[in-house]
Amino acid sequence: FISAADERFGPITIIRQKGKPIKKIPWTAFKLKPKAWLRVVDIREILADPHGIQQSWSSSETPTIYSVLPAYETLLRAWTIKRNDPKYTLYHSALDAGFEKFDKYYSKFDLKPSYILAMFVHPNYKLLWTDTNWGGADAQKEEIAKGNKNAKNWQEEARKVVETAVRYDSDF
Repeated sequence: FISAADERFGPITIIRQKGKPIKKIPWTAFKLKPKAWLRVVDIREILADPHGIQQSWSSSETPTIYSVLPAYETLLRAWTIKRNDPKYTLYHSALDAGFEKFDKYYSKFDLKPSYILAMFVHPNYKLLWTDTNWGGADAQKEEIAKGNKNAKNWQEEARKVVETAVRYDSDF
């Protein structure tokens, strides 16, 4: 298209400045070299991960709150793999910025038990997902040994959220 566009359509733009010659910018000025196209492909691969997750959340007929935590963790794993892959070295700063933004919002889930409750009431998740994917007592001990004084037993935290929400009050 680019090579034929100049001939077929003329310049993509014309710059006119007072007292200066007219400058015609051809379409071919915007042609990407093969190396640049490889970068476009890399960036597309990086952005495909959050795009797929966003698409899974955009259901208008089915509530999707139960899938938020698993989707976030899927994105974290995918970007961690890319961050560790030498192919994506050029994009480390962008991925790091993505992780920073990711952490900002992911940490807020601790304050919102609705995400855990949504998974708990979903017939395919219940607490199986948190038991399989979140660290329990052993992971908490490992984190404390590494110096994280605020390490939590996330499996126990999920159970507390559910128990608090479904607690039976005999005085009611």
